[in-house]
Amino acid sequence: MSAAAPPVDRATDARSLAYLGALRIFRSVSAGMINVAFPFLVLTDLHLSTLLLGLMYSAATLATAVLGLGIGMAADLIGKRLAFVVALVLLPLAAAIVVVSTSVPALFVAAVIGGVSASGSLAGGGVGGAAQPIQSLLTTELTSRKDRTRIYSVLAFLSGIASAAGAYLGGFGAIQDVFLIAAALGALSVFLTPFVKMSKSVRRSIGLKSGQAIGKFSITGMLNGLSQGLVTPFLIPFFIVLYSVTRQQMNVYAAASGLIASFALLLAPRIEKGLGFLRGMLATRGASAVLAVILPLVRLFPVSLAVYFLLPATRVMALPVQQAAMMDMVSEDERGAAFGINQTTRLVASSGGTYFAGAEFAALETDPVAIDYPFALYGVVLAANLCLYWWFFRKYKPPSGVTPAADRTAQGRA
Repeated sequence: MSAAAPPVDRATDARSLAYLGALRIFRSVSAGMINVAFPFLVLTDLHLSTLLLGLMYSAATLATAVLGLGIGMAADLIGKRLAFVVALVLLPLAAAIVVVSTSVPALFVAAVIGGVSASGSLAGGGVGGAAQPIQSLLTTELTSRKDRTRIYSVLAFLSGIASAAGAYLGGFGAIQDVFLIAAALGALSVFLTPFVKMSKSVRRSIGLKSGQAIGKFSITGMLNGLSQGLVTPFLIPFFIVLYSVTRQQMNVYAAASGLIASFALLLAPRIEKGLGFLRGMLATRGASAVLAVILPLVRLFPVSLAVYFLLPATRVMALPVQQAAMMDMVSEDERGAAFGINQTTRLVASSGGTYFAGAEFAALETDPVAIDYPFALYGVVLAANLCLYWWFFRKYKPPSGVTPAADRTAQGRA
């Protein structure tokens, strides 16, 4: 599939993974609080427009793309520890800025620094921000291939549970207090980094041996990002605008949606064993496309709420399988770059989708169906992306020991 070297099968480092999981939990609670509180601060407390919120989300997404790429490359070329600390500091710094000032320029700066642009999918990777590439890289380093998908899914599950708890907590107290607590919890994650084992190996050349595989994942990541930007940041505003849901109600719904998505992530090892990478992506992301198209069409609150509970789960449940497959195709010393480039293409495209969706939400007063367009386009883009997944990865063969049951059955019949 690529020119990547065979993956090194290390023993899983349970102690370092425990510390990595703990710091991700602190960070995820912080991010969950921010992701719920931020749109309410902008739309209901300050009475700013959805268009302005969309611009903040777009700017934050672009900034996270640039920062994530820089941090991922720095981890490979300079060293992981310093890059990780810098990445982790950004979120609590963003929350602290909001505590000090809620002026529009301050909110833009906070959104850009903290990557506040994934308010609708707490378990979908949004809590990672610029730290996401290096978090994934460290997880890869600390696991064997046999355990990797399971560990990816467990850590994502814990992050999702924590962010759901943060979303729930974000519905209580004064907005400023929410951001103050979020800043403190985010800062705690930084202090756990010395306890996480990190290799000191660095890459000596800028060129990429695994460029073909990274390019394919980047193209599919770009379309993934475009679809995500069209819908994910506006799932909470969707309920604010259409159903006038209060912060004290939305925190419960956001927490429930995050919990469902978190538990869905635990199915990733079963998806890998039963369907494999490609079939798993086609099945889960296909379901996500259908749900997104349905959401704005049936404007009945119970139906909308049911879709909101399921949509993030179907989008993210095969994500650990995808991450493990990408690591199979990428050389060991290029994995930070792979995660960084993949996130960059995904988020740059996401910012465009977010800008478009923000404009459509803002046009709702004059065009009652304007809100439908981002969700319909989400379905079209995701369908096209799944076609690319099939074209690019239909010949991918997983390492020995993780062959899916569907392939074993087909081999047995042959």
